[in-house]
Formats: sequence, C-alpha cells, structure tokens
Amino acid sequence: MESNSSQHQKEPDTEKKILTAAGKVFMIKGKAGTSMQDIADEAGINRTLLHYYFRNKDKLFDAIFDDVLKKIFPIVAKVFMDKNPLFEKIESFCILYIDMLKDKPFLPFFLFQEIYINPKRLVGMIKEGGLDTFVGRESMKKELHQHGVDDMDPRHLIANLIGMVIFPFVGRPMFQKLAFNDDQEAYEIFLEQRKKEVPEFIKCALKGRNISST
Repeated sequence: MESNSSQHQKEPDTEKKILTAAGKVFMIKGKAGTSMQDIADEAGINRTLLHYYFRNKDKLFDAIFDDVLKKIFPIVAKVFMDKNPLFEKIESFCILYIDMLKDKPFLPFFLFQEIYINPKRLVGMIKEGGLDTFVGRESMKKELHQHGVDDMDPRHLIANLIGMVIFPFVGRPMFQKLAFNDDQEAYEIFLEQRKKEVPEFIKCALKGRNISST
C-alpha cells in the first residue's frame, strides 16, 4: 500500500493547470474579486485539492510572479542590455514580447494590477532581472544619436514600443470585434504580423524624425 505522503505528492501538471486557471480568473475579476472557488472551478478541480497546492489566493498570486515574471524579466532585460544594434533590440523585443503575450494573455492585466497594488515590488523584480535603467537609457541615447536623432528622450521610445506591443492584447475584446468582425483567426494573424509591423513603424518614424530635424 502506498504511503500517505506518496498518495498526496504534488503533480507538476496539476500545479501548472492551477496557475493557468488562476491567471485567467485574476485577469477577469481582479485579485480582490477572485475567490479560491472561482479558481478551483476554472481549473476543474475541487477546492480541497486547490488548498493542498496553495493555501490562499495570495500564495497563488505570488506563485504566478515566481513562475512567470521572474523568468520573463531577465530575458527582457537582456534584450535591452546587450550590445546588439538598436533596431535589432527593437525587433527582438517585439518577437519576444508578442510570443510571450500570446502564450500568457493574462499577463498585461496581471502587471497592471500589480503596478497599482505594489509598484515597488514590481520595480524590484525588474531590477533583479538585470535591467539597469540608467545604463540602458544612456546606451539607447547614444544609439539614437548614431541614427541622427538627438532631440528624443529614449524613455519616449520605450513607452511607444511597449504601448504598441501591449495594446492589441489589452484591447483585444474590443478591437477584435470592431476591426476584425470578431474573427479570432484573423486576429491571431494580425498579432503575428505585429512582430514585423511595429519595428518597421518605429524605424520609419525615427528616419522621418532625422530628416525633419536636418
């Protein structure tokens, strides 16, 4: 007969299913509006099993950070801190971020909640991931200068880049209906096209800015 501990050994697949379900429910209802029963229902398990894996929703919220964000931030930081040319960084960021958001569509909503609930924690995790904002900004400023753009604060470029990548995911419930007649397949194609369209748009905008300033 199996021992009691072996009977209740945690299964990675079950834990992953719970984390995915929790991310989806947190996205829809927010942390405050989510109950453990909501998460159990979404995961297709009973609440007793859910409590065995995670005692409460705060533990679940923290686990999603550990499972997702602590893996993501170092990768994103590396894109901006490496020595690749500016436009290669932008292209790499778009590909990385769009693939990540397609795999985890709850992530932007999750981040926005944490920005308002606990911004210091989020900033700390980003810095722990290896992103030195001062070094990155100065490096980008020099790269913009190499492209003839001297009158642009690099923070505008970062804000523009992140906004153009994230909006199609945050605004999907509305934008997919308005611009794509709620055609999910067409919207998936559109998201994939963003990997090329966003870098190309930024490249053209910077070249245009360079021409207009001369």
